[in-house]
Amino acid sequence: MTLTPKQQAYIDKAPKFNDHFAESFKNPEYTQAWLEDTLTTFLNTGDVDEFVECLVDVVKNSKRGEITRIANEAGINRSNLYDIMNGKVTPRIDTAFKLIRGLGYKYEIKLQSA
Repeated sequence: MTLTPKQQAYIDKAPKFNDHFAESFKNPEYTQAWLEDTLTTFLNTGDVDEFVECLVDVVKNSKRGEITRIANEAGINRSNLYDIMNGKVTPRIDTAFKLIRGLGYKYEIKLQSA
């Protein structure tokens, strides 16, 4: 299917998903809700990959220069954090929770009877 010039111009002007997604992370409430939702999903399903992907999204969309600070706060090596972000390494669960702290959040996990 070939687009007309008018259709292509419309598509070119449309907001790009990745730009909108990155912009969302500038809102601290959105970021916290994103992390809370993914953490809850992880605790219910055990899907560590989705949990790590969420953490990576937040780190990648952090302000310029924040990766070093996040790595320091998390107590992990910056190059290890880059390896996690690039999908070369899947972090252990304790490292994932360190990243939450590195991002400036605290967490509380409560057990409930099934």
